[in-house]
Amino acid sequence: MNALDLALSEHTMPTDYTGPGPGRIDAKIIGPLLIRHGETVLGYGELGGPKPRQILELLLLNLGLPISKNRLIDILWAGQAPPEALPTLESYVSVLRRHLQPGRGKDGPVRTVTGGYMLDRSLVDLDLDRFETLVRRAETAVPQHALELLQEALDLASAPLLGDELVPSWAEAERTRHAARVFHARILAAETALALDMSQRATIWARQAVTDDPLSEQAWTALVRGLEKIGKPTEALRAFEQCRRIMDREMGCAPGPALRTIYARLLETTADLPPHMAQPPADSPEIRVMIINRHRTITELMACVLDREPELHYVGAADSGQSGVDLVPELAPDVVILDDRLRDGDGIAAASRILAVAPRTRIVMLAGAPTPEAQRQATAAGISALLPKEGSLAVLLDAVRRKTDEAAAR
Repeated sequence: MNALDLALSEHTMPTDYTGPGPGRIDAKIIGPLLIRHGETVLGYGELGGPKPRQILELLLLNLGLPISKNRLIDILWAGQAPPEALPTLESYVSVLRRHLQPGRGKDGPVRTVTGGYMLDRSLVDLDLDRFETLVRRAETAVPQHALELLQEALDLASAPLLGDELVPSWAEAERTRHAARVFHARILAAETALALDMSQRATIWARQAVTDDPLSEQAWTALVRGLEKIGKPTEALRAFEQCRRIMDREMGCAPGPALRTIYARLLETTADLPPHMAQPPADSPEIRVMIINRHRTITELMACVLDREPELHYVGAADSGQSGVDLVPELAPDVVILDDRLRDGDGIAAASRILAVAPRTRIVMLAGAPTPEAQRQATAAGISALLPKEGSLAVLLDAVRRKTDEAAAR
């Protein structure tokens, strides 16, 4: 049952529809909303307005199940429906039908049922439905086939659910539920790959799972096992230590027996290695990272992400250019993640002042819309990387990890 918590009566309402008909649609709600019917492609802003679009999203989330008009009204108006809500809802559904099944009236995927509406499952191809089906099949398949199914499922789940629908609480609840299923699929894929001795692939999925939930001992176990199997015992030890610190700080406990057993085995393995192999390379120390951003929430989220990465060390933050410049000598960061808009000026000016007092520091700047002119100015100021704020977290972490050759040469 999903987060909409539909009443039992809504599941038992008889439908008026008794068989398939013309007018299939292909729907994607993982990432940006996208609907295809025939040669027509409809996006987020092309479905008749916010309310018709949200009706469609709610029906897609409950594909093949009826939702009562009363429940739709309660969700759409967040419990504060106007007196004319019922005829307004019906007009919204008419608008939606005109966009999804033009010229067909009620003959299409949007079906009227007793007291409500539903989407005919036989006329809708939905990416979320395919994802769920693939994961369920993988849970009972033999390992090799399970891994193929999970790879296909995770390829589908490459973006957040309902990526355009950021405001309604029901959408956030569905995103959270879907994210938990994606996490489960990643863990299952990592463990299946380990069982098949495909440890490199297992490590990739395990790292993603640790990023999803850094408190999951199951994810850390898969990661440490994967690193051990691909011949990286020192990195595996680092990952174990990161897990131990996070669990101690966040939950007040230590890793369980399975991880401790692997840890003991890793200690034995590294004890037999030459000293230069048993320890992290001298030229690859922990990277000290500072954040300068006027938004406290963004700073805290980035700090949490940095703290999960074994080779990165978050050393502190500032919310203005001046306070950042003042803190740099004290914190001695290797990398500064700098916002392009600060409380007391622009980020490029702050970057110049930081490099004046700490020329070996690398600066990674986040900008709203990096234009060629902004890139030119950033390069002239000595900024190492200019990245879009809406870009990938993996790209940001990669930029932070890059060696400081240019900075060291100054």
